[in-house]
Amino acid sequence: MKKWILVIVLAVAAVLVVLALIPAGTIRYEGNAYYEEEELTKRVFGDSKPRYFVALLQEKLGRHKEIPFVDHYDVQFGPGRDITVRLYERSLAGYLRFQDYNLYFDWSGTVVESSRQQVDGVFEVTGLGVDYAVVGKRLPVADSTAIDSILTISQFLKKESVAWNGTETPLASLAKRIRFSSDGVSVDFGDIEVLLGSAENMDAKLFLMADILPELAGRKGTLYLDNYQSGAVRPHYVFKEKQPGE
Repeated sequence: MKKWILVIVLAVAAVLVVLALIPAGTIRYEGNAYYEEEELTKRVFGDSKPRYFVALLQEKLGRHKEIPFVDHYDVQFGPGRDITVRLYERSLAGYLRFQDYNLYFDWSGTVVESSRQQVDGVFEVTGLGVDYAVVGKRLPVADSTAIDSILTISQFLKKESVAWNGTETPLASLAKRIRFSSDGVSVDFGDIEVLLGSAENMDAKLFLMADILPELAGRKGTLYLDNYQSGAVRPHYVFKEKQPGE
């Protein structure tokens, strides 16, 4: 009797070993904007070539990994040995550099991640004068209108496009950073800086900026919209060309 029990145990163990060695089929990721798929596979499954039944067992046990910039994810199995991973990523409004880290914050101004990783499509913010920050807490900025301006500008850049050099181009792909200084807030588009000034009439200034920018393609300098007046029939603006050597 004991012999048969041993045989059954060994047979079950052999089957489990075989199952554990079966590789997963195609792995698909949905909702992914921040990671290369190979890196995601290692983060989710711990192996660049995950085993199907090991992954299934991990899912049944509820052992999900913590992934930066991802709130949570769902894993679906089948058909066959295929696996689909649906990511629910954190929505990032911008980031600022703090010591050796990038502090990423969401649309409420709350710091959601501290990382050395550089995330494409998220705007750097400079000049806020932040001396400390806590993940899960709102950025400790003395002037609350600064955060409001960041969120307004970031949303506009992600939503609007312009005809840049004859090609419809998202503003988000042209913008490099959002800056704060004693002159107010500005947006850096590489060789062109747009000075928007205070938070007053910000929406109107942003739409005016989008109208003017295509005319400045290929030029270098500063576009001044800080003196925008809402009642003006023809809004006034100044573009100061950068001279060679400046």
